[in-house]
Amino acid sequence: MVLLAGGLALFLLPFSLAASTADEWKSPKIICMLVFGLVMLIGFAVVERYVAPKPFIPYRLLTDRTVLGACMVDFTYQIAYYCWYSYFTSFLQVVYSLSIAEAGYVGSTFDVVSGFWLLVVGYLIRRTGYFRWLLWTAVPLYLLGVGLMIHFRQPDQPVGFVIMCQIFIAFAGGTMIICQQVAVLSVASHNDAAAMLALLGVFGYVGGAIGNSISGAIWTHVLPNELQRLLPADTVADWEAIYEDLDLQLSYEKGTATRDAIIAAYSAAQSKMLIAGTAIMGLALVWVAIIRNIKVSEVEQVKGLLF
Repeated sequence: MVLLAGGLALFLLPFSLAASTADEWKSPKIICMLVFGLVMLIGFAVVERYVAPKPFIPYRLLTDRTVLGACMVDFTYQIAYYCWYSYFTSFLQVVYSLSIAEAGYVGSTFDVVSGFWLLVVGYLIRRTGYFRWLLWTAVPLYLLGVGLMIHFRQPDQPVGFVIMCQIFIAFAGGTMIICQQVAVLSVASHNDAAAMLALLGVFGYVGGAIGNSISGAIWTHVLPNELQRLLPADTVADWEAIYEDLDLQLSYEKGTATRDAIIAAYSAAQSKMLIAGTAIMGLALVWVAIIRNIKVSEVEQVKGLLF
């Protein structure tokens, strides 16, 4: 547990700290944390395989293709999710002039719709006995939703189309979330259920950290460059203050040259973030193919009296 917790802490911290470090990813302390974190995680796997009398996660499950496929789907999904979700509410305020509350409502579309849809997905798995066919449906739908946002997250497009894409993503994301959990549980015993969900969560946390890092890198490089290129002569000298302050961005009236330049810069950055998320999410089709088509209605995880 020390190897696992320490390895995760050291490996994930650089994704949050790199942006505020002088040399970013070239910094020795960032490199050291990544290396030592990875070594500790490898050490955890070695101890689990050869040393531990009672492994935290049975080694056969660590190498099971259904477990690996489901974990990689979650890993890829979380990277893609944070590629498009980061800076989304500020985008809605700047480009569409939504209030903080309205931007929050649009940003919460995923949570509301997917929370309801999980019940429907559970019912479909119960009725059919299978879950992989739902993943084959969900991944293309997610790609469609994120891909459409490349076109619709532009200032000349109505915000309704953005909400439509959010709904597509919510249906697809909610389906993937529950199917990933069912997949890892379908090959594990009742005693290993908690460990398998924890393993799935680890892949998701790492994917989310990487997704945040990718979106942050795109944002911090594209937006400043676009602001310097697009801002009119009377405000171009203030590009750094504009970049760092959302309130200052919103203080310029919509329709003015400065606000139009800020909107165009936002759209350019968001477009690249969405392209990255769409490209990465395409890998999920490979991971779904790895997962076995298990009939979960015939899986018996427990025997005898439980209570």
